[in-house]
Amino acid sequence: MIQFGRFTPVEDNQVIERDTLDMQVLAGKPVPVEALKAVLTETPPPDAHLLYLYAEQLLLHALETRDPEAAALVALLMDTDPALDERLYRILGDTLHVQPDAVYAFIRVRLNDKPDARWLPRLKLAALFSLRVAINDGGPETITSWLTLVAREPANYDLSDVLHYGLLAAQTRARTDGELGRHLLVIAAKRDPAALETLLEDAELLAALPDNFGRVVREMDGDALQLLHARGAEMFLVVMARAAQAGSGTMFTPAVVGQLWELYLNHYQPASLPPAYQAEAIVQDWVQRGVQYLSREALETLLTLIISQKRDDLALQLLHQPGGADTLLPLLARALESSHRPLNDILDLVSRIVVTGDLTPLQVLTTYTTMLNDLEWSKEALPLAQQLARTLQQHPNLTIPRDTLWSLLAFSGDSRDELIARVAVRRLFQEQTDFEDDNRLIEDLRRAHGQISWSDPARQVLANWWRGFIRAQPLARLQRLERLLEGKRGLDETRSVLQTLLALRRMLGQQSLAEFAEQVSAAYKVLEALAESFDLLGRRSVGFDQDTVRAELEARGDEVTPQQRQILANNLKELAQLIATMGDNRTKAVLMRRGDDLDRDLMSGEQQPHSAVDVMKWLSGYWSGMQDSQASDE
Repeated sequence: MIQFGRFTPVEDNQVIERDTLDMQVLAGKPVPVEALKAVLTETPPPDAHLLYLYAEQLLLHALETRDPEAAALVALLMDTDPALDERLYRILGDTLHVQPDAVYAFIRVRLNDKPDARWLPRLKLAALFSLRVAINDGGPETITSWLTLVAREPANYDLSDVLHYGLLAAQTRARTDGELGRHLLVIAAKRDPAALETLLEDAELLAALPDNFGRVVREMDGDALQLLHARGAEMFLVVMARAAQAGSGTMFTPAVVGQLWELYLNHYQPASLPPAYQAEAIVQDWVQRGVQYLSREALETLLTLIISQKRDDLALQLLHQPGGADTLLPLLARALESSHRPLNDILDLVSRIVVTGDLTPLQVLTTYTTMLNDLEWSKEALPLAQQLARTLQQHPNLTIPRDTLWSLLAFSGDSRDELIARVAVRRLFQEQTDFEDDNRLIEDLRRAHGQISWSDPARQVLANWWRGFIRAQPLARLQRLERLLEGKRGLDETRSVLQTLLALRRMLGQQSLAEFAEQVSAAYKVLEALAESFDLLGRRSVGFDQDTVRAELEARGDEVTPQQRQILANNLKELAQLIATMGDNRTKAVLMRRGDDLDRDLMSGEQQPHSAVDVMKWLSGYWSGMQDSQASDE
């Protein structure tokens, strides 16, 4: 006999409840959501007809309430049962016409769980219907929300063509709604470059754009940084690239230039933007023609940033553009200083600029001088000062302010740099012709000597100039200068040179060297005759009989007039006294012991004369040619 199993009371209740649910579903009556979920997840599942009815109710619930759990369960059933999928998708299709956003939310839940290419066309269709409804019937906020939603979807959802359609479909409404137009441009800049170009060419749309955003996009005027912070880097790059292309420099403040340079330096390249709107394109436009539209402040900022990052190639391009050198060179010194590059790097860059022909030697001098002034002539600026000195040496026709030369000379003393000292002294004196003020001249000499006392070469340069200068001056001025030099500390050598010249001119007077030579010859003959006649010659003594002398001279008395006789008497007396004085003032006793060696040294110029007798020996050596080799060496 066959025996049938019996249900427990609990099982009896479950069967009764399930039968009740089935009858409700078959009758088209609503079933509680939790009951729907429980039936659809039980094993085994209901038969096909009941399964469809339960799934249909849960689908309608998911569409109405946006219940993600319900949507995920229905979508899973659709994925596992093609027939169920076909029947339920017809419901989704019908809903698209009245509530596309609900369908979009349902499909989006499905794709969140597991991407599936089968659902992507359905998502695209739902997005298209939703955008269409929003654009045709919704407000600006709804349109913006849907466009933003679609724009932010993952790229593998392939909604770019839907976004493009939505942006252009909303274009008409944006012509009268500036806020909507602003959102369209921002979204297009981030996601759709093709739509962006179309929108930017719409004059009516641009005219409706509000506030600062409108001024920046439409008029290329306004606060670009506010746009950056409020609307993102993509829109910022777009408006700044358009401003650069149009040669409109109003928005390119130093801060904006700095922000764009940072984007360029960090290789920030939004994939949504074409090359023309990238930071690199803007920087390239600057270095090719930025001088035409960037302000002085913006150019100085740009030049400083370029140099500080050692992008010397860009610096050379910037300077080499038409008008670049004239505009930028006044800014170059401060840009170089602000870049904090090592001085050797800076000097190398300046040399490269000179080689390209964009920097004249005078502009180089100005650049070096400005930098030295800004650096307050600190010891760290030694390479810069040396290069300034070399440039002055290489270009003797160029001039710089005397204040700068004095600073250069003082710097040479602090750094003990011979080159700088020689160049500064030469420029201050040898190449200066305006020394009409004697007091100023003496003060300049005193000042210079005080700063070059450590440098023999620099002192020699100054001494050579001084000798040449005073030789060109008239006697009256020489005498005036000699008085002014009296008692001036540190100028003893300078005064000695002047006194020597005065003594020489007194010696020669107004006569020529030939006339002087004749007088020397005559004096020598007189002195020689006296010496040979009355001085001791060897061991032979010569007596002197006054009566004999008087008789001899009286016999020849008619050869001179009484007046000539008196003059002769006076001259002989003065000559005797002068000879005695010269003898008393001869070379210092300590040197006299050297005998012939002293005479040789005086005549060769190796010994300094100390008296008129010494000078006669020195002059003898000079005119005899004994000092030629030494003069050549000097």
